[in-house]
Amino acid sequence: MHVSSYFRPPFLLAAALALPFAYTSCQQIDTARALSALRDAKSACEADAGTLWRRSLCGPIALVDRQTHLVIANDTVAGKHFLRLGDAYVTTLPENQYVANTSFPWGGRTWTMVALPLPKDRYARADLVMHEVFHREQEALGLRQPDALNNQLDMRPGRTWLRLEYRALARALESLPDQKTPLHHIESALLFRAQRRSLYPGSDSLEATLEIQEGLPEYTGQRLAMQLTGEGPARVAKYVRDYETTPTFVRAFAYGTGPALGVLLDQFAPNWRDAVRTSRDIGALLADAIHFRPPRNLATTARSRALEYGWDEVDRTEAARDSTRAPAMRDYRARLGDGPTITLRQSKDSLSWSYDPTELIAFDLYSTIYPSGNFSAPWGKLTVERGGVLVQNDFSRIRIGTPAVPVAAGAKEILGDGWTLVLNPRWSLRADSSRPGGFVVTQDR
Repeated sequence: MHVSSYFRPPFLLAAALALPFAYTSCQQIDTARALSALRDAKSACEADAGTLWRRSLCGPIALVDRQTHLVIANDTVAGKHFLRLGDAYVTTLPENQYVANTSFPWGGRTWTMVALPLPKDRYARADLVMHEVFHREQEALGLRQPDALNNQLDMRPGRTWLRLEYRALARALESLPDQKTPLHHIESALLFRAQRRSLYPGSDSLEATLEIQEGLPEYTGQRLAMQLTGEGPARVAKYVRDYETTPTFVRAFAYGTGPALGVLLDQFAPNWRDAVRTSRDIGALLADAIHFRPPRNLATTARSRALEYGWDEVDRTEAARDSTRAPAMRDYRARLGDGPTITLRQSKDSLSWSYDPTELIAFDLYSTIYPSGNFSAPWGKLTVERGGVLVQNDFSRIRIGTPAVPVAAGAKEILGDGWTLVLNPRWSLRADSSRPGGFVVTQDR
C-alpha cells in the first residue's frame, strides 16, 4: 500500500484517533517521512542481503518522538497495543526508556531506536537509520567496543592535525575511482594521523577503539545510503569536509574518519571487513593496503605536507578557538574542578546515560564536561539541561556544582542551576570531607 496517498505530512497523531493508549499531549509528526525511512531501511537491508558484514541487517526499528514517547515502528511488541499506519505500526515506548539514537532491549528482542524528527534529505536519513541498525547487530558481529573518549582531540594540536586529516581524506575520496591520484592524499591523511598520535601517547588505541564503535556504523550507514540513492564517494567527501566544523571531536571524530577510511578501503583492500574483526584498527588496515610507514623525520615531513591542506588557516582558527573558549574553561574549572560539588559514584555497568556526542568538552585528558545530558544509576536520576557536569572518563565519578540555595536535610529532589538530581530511596547527601562545602551521594546504612 502506498501510504502517503492516505496520510499527508504533517499528520497529527493524538488521543482523538481512538488509540488503545493515552497521550498526554498532541504532537505533529511527519509520518510520511517516517514511513519513507522505514521503507528505505527495508530496501537497503534486503538489497544488501547480508553481503556487507556476512549478516542480515534486517530487524526491528522504532522511530520515537522525544516528547510523547510515541513510536512508529516496522514491527510489533508482544502484548503491546498498536495502531496500523500503512505498512507500519504506532505505539508508545515505556516511560522509563530514554529516547536516543541507540539500540535497546524491548519485548525480548534488541531494537534499533532513532529519535524523531528525521533529516529531510533521503541520503542523510538512510545513513542515520542504517548507522543505528548496525549498532543493533554490532555485538553479534563481534565488533562492539567500549565508549572511548578522545580528549586529546579537544586540545589545539590534536584538533589541528585531525582537521588536516579530514581534508586529506576528503581529497582522496574526491579522486576516486582513480587508483593513483588518491594515494598521495591517503598518505597525507595517515601522515597527519601519525604526527597527532605521536603527541599523545596511548591515543592510538583510544582512537582505534572509537573508530570501531562509531566509525564502522557510520561507514555502514553511508555505504548503504550510497547504494540506495545512487550517490558516490563524492557525497562522502562532502560529508567529511562538512564534518570538520563539528564543535568538538572528543566523542565524535570517528563519525568523520570512519566512512572515509571504509570507502577508501573498499577501493584498495576489498576484504578489509573480514580483517577488521581481528585487527580492530581500520586506519592500520588502510596503511597496510598502501604500504604506508611513517618517516623518521615525522614532524618535519608532516608540517611541510600540511601546507598543501591549509595549515596556516587551520592553525589560525584553532588559536582563535582556544582564546574564545578560555573564559568558559575558567568557569568550568572554578565550579566543577576547584569549587564545592556534589559527587556521585557508580560503576560504568550500573550507569545509563544519553547525551549529544558533538557537545563534549575535554576538561583534561582524563575527565570530560558534558554540557547537557541524562544520567541514571542506583543512586537515582540526574538531568542536566545547562551548566555542565564533569564526568571521569571511566564513568566512575560524576560532579555537579552545589546549588545556590542550601539543601534541606533528607531532600530527595535537589535543584541546581540548570540541573535536577532525584535520589532513589535509601540514598542521601553527605558532607564531602575532601571538598569543603561539597557533598557526596551515599547509600543509607
